Amino acid sequence: MGKKNSAYYIKLCKDFIYSETTKAAYRTNSKYFIRNRKLPFEGLVLCMLKLLRSSLQLELNRFFNSFKNGVNSFSSSAFVQSRKKLKPDLFFDLNQLIVKEYYENNKDEIKLYKGHRLLSIDGSTVHLPVTDELKEIYKTYRNQHTVDDLVIGRVSVLYDVLNELVLDGKLRPCEQGEITLSRTHFQYLTKGDLLIADRAYPSFESAWLLDQQGVQFLFRCKTSFSHITQAFFDSGEEQQEVVIRPKSKRSFKGVKFSANSTLTVRLIRVELSSTEVEILMTSLTDTQKYPHEDFKELYFKRWPIETFYNRFKNIIGVECFSGTSEQFIQQEFNCALYMASMQTILTEDAENLVDQKYKHRKYQYKVNRSLSLGFIRDRLIDLYTTDKKTEVILKELQELFLLNVIPVRPGRNNKRNVDKYRRRPKPKQFQNRRNLG
Repeated sequence: MGKKNSAYYIKLCKDFIYSETTKAAYRTNSKYFIRNRKLPFEGLVLCMLKLLRSSLQLELNRFFNSFKNGVNSFSSSAFVQSRKKLKPDLFFDLNQLIVKEYYENNKDEIKLYKGHRLLSIDGSTVHLPVTDELKEIYKTYRNQHTVDDLVIGRVSVLYDVLNELVLDGKLRPCEQGEITLSRTHFQYLTKGDLLIADRAYPSFESAWLLDQQGVQFLFRCKTSFSHITQAFFDSGEEQQEVVIRPKSKRSFKGVKFSANSTLTVRLIRVELSSTEVEILMTSLTDTQKYPHEDFKELYFKRWPIETFYNRFKNIIGVECFSGTSEQFIQQEFNCALYMASMQTILTEDAENLVDQKYKHRKYQYKVNRSLSLGFIRDRLIDLYTTDKKTEVILKELQELFLLNVIPVRPGRNNKRNVDKYRRRPKPKQFQNRRNLG
């Protein structure tokens, strides 16, 4: 088939949202969304996709002004009652729908690294509203300079760093460790993928599980990861093929490997411009196909997952929740994952045209992520409710994307201040106060 353009994915999502099967699967009770209401099932879904970041009543007024179903007023209280009837999984599965479709029969459009999908796992934390329910689920935390208790959730994401799509995302209590949570993403990996992760993630169990799935991996390791990595670091060698084993003192209950299990990996020494030395551990043992000099750049290719979190928090605004229950938090988290992937798909064509349009300028340019999301939100209802205007709206969006670009300045290196925000507590999120923007 031909190229799957933006209109293709819009239609795919519309068919899913407006399907009676979808309504039956994602309502919390079979009696819900049967009668014609001011806010029908598909209207509720589209309203959530708008990303409710300002005053809830203002957002509702704007939504119905665009939705044009004859409703002039709808209270925020009625909206809260409506969204209680919607399962959070809908938005997660909506993201899975477009991601799965992106990789099927679309070989010419998928960016690969030497035949591999290049994926990365990374984690972060998000501040949640302070309610009794969320305190019970996520627990409370406090840093050394904060008087008030904070409710914090752990986020983990599996991300395609070349195609900039979210394959899986989880919001869980911080009690669940990063490595354990990262393994929940493995079900979304396929044979031949190449997974890159930083030094918080390497373990024998993770490496073994990936090897069993036929998934390649590249982990950054602490020198102290094991006596083998320490010996390699001390040797001064550039690379070395070694055999690793699980820690003998660990429990082997519930796992399919034993204390005698082994795995052959390749250790790589990478020297940074700061004279710091990084140790990488990889299953890519073919030195001809994957020479030593490739690995510094290869590991750096995981950087888009770091910039994803910047977009996820500061542009999509995942921490700006409009609800305070666990159900509403999961709804909005999954919705943000979907919109992150959809933003990538809708701006993809424009990104491909930017280089040609601005080739005469000093720097390389890219689409402005913040403005492009705003343009999408403003036209989202028209995109998902009309058929005849879809191509016209998408063309208008592409023109706006191409007009609003920012330069990519290579080689910029700002000193990282890890304590920048530690001394400044998050502002409280009051349930009855929202941004009026």
